[in-house]
Formats: sequence, C-alpha cells, structure tokens
Amino acid sequence: MGTWIIDAIATRHDRSGFSCGQPSLDEFLQTRVSQYQRRNLGQTFVAVPQGEDANNHRVIGYYTLAASAVAFQNLPLVRSRRLPKHPVPVVLLARLAVDRAHQRKGLGEGLLLDALQRTQAIATELGIYAVEVDAIDDSVAAFYTRYGFAPLLDQPRHLFLPIETIDRAIDAAS
Repeated sequence: MGTWIIDAIATRHDRSGFSCGQPSLDEFLQTRVSQYQRRNLGQTFVAVPQGEDANNHRVIGYYTLAASAVAFQNLPLVRSRRLPKHPVPVVLLARLAVDRAHQRKGLGEGLLLDALQRTQAIATELGIYAVEVDAIDDSVAAFYTRYGFAPLLDQPRHLFLPIETIDRAIDAAS
C-alpha cells in the first residue's frame, strides 16, 4: 500500500481542491457525492494522505461502487455458456479518479485493488458475477485491461472482470 489511507467518504473529507483532469469526475466528488450517498445510489471511498490532520482530510483519490446488472447478450460466449439467460448481477465501479498531483504514483492501482477487495467481500454475502466498468476513454480502458478486465460485447470500453478472477488474484497475492 502507498502513503495513503482509503476510507468511506464522510463530511470530514476535504473535496474542494480535488482535480483529476476530468471535469465530470471532479464535479461528482465536489457537488453530487453526498446526494448519491444519502439516496444509497452508490458508496464512495476516498484516499487521503497518511498522517494528515484528522480534522482536514484532503481527498487525493476516490472510487464509487454501485449495484448493477449486465445484459446476458453482452457477455462473451465463453462467459455466458453456462449462465441463465437473464441479466447478470455485478458491482459497478462507477467512478475512479486520482488528483493530478498524485497521478502515476500507484494510487489508481491502490484504489482499484481496494475496490476489488471490497467487491470480493460483498460477494460472500450477495450473488455477484463480476465487476463492471464503463471506461471514459481509451487510455482508461487500457488501464483496466492491464488488470484483466475484458470488453463486453456492446462496446469496447464497457469492461468486466469476473469475481472468480478476482478471487484467484487475491488468493495468489496472499
């Protein structure tokens, strides 16, 4: 792990100066995340520098998880062969962003791994087939494919990672 702590978002977290280079991701964190939390539409987890003043946690990265489903016809044949022909339950990695000052330092990977571990924990209590992500552009899609995400059939940047792959990766790392 890096020199940050990942925790569920709370009012103590300072989101005001966050800038990742994608206005929609900045705007979500700064103005809409509280509504999503209150309405239980997604759960957001933030990274703050380790050792920061406990009353002023500056957010340097975040991700949001939500429940979702992937249409059966969007799964590659190798994955859909033994599944019932209805929507497949997944965890949607709705957003993942790192502040510009902290990019290319391993924080994106740290956030992704934390999200995958949380998903694995959820999957012990609830049926989850995979993690789903809609990459905002090709470079973001390339980031996810480095970690084993594969495209769904509806569009090349709509990606998924089966829970069995997550289980194997986490077991291998233990």
